[in-house]
Amino acid sequence: MFQSKKRKALDGVIKQIQVDLANNYKDNAVENLKRLKQETEAANLAGELKPKEFAELTALIEHYENDMKNFKRTY
Repeated sequence: MFQSKKRKALDGVIKQIQVDLANNYKDNAVENLKRLKQETEAANLAGELKPKEFAELTALIEHYENDMKNFKRTY
């Protein structure tokens, strides 16, 4: 399956969020989630994502937001 450069970049951010969560780096995970959300919205507005990709990413963002909603800053 071929992916756009933008989708590959977004997948990189997703992998970083997964690493952050696995290592309990809560602040980094929250920051990367914000980045993922902003970049996904920008790519969608620019027409760089297919509707199916945007729907998948939106669902994933909502999943992460629910997982992180009780995180508190550690500093």
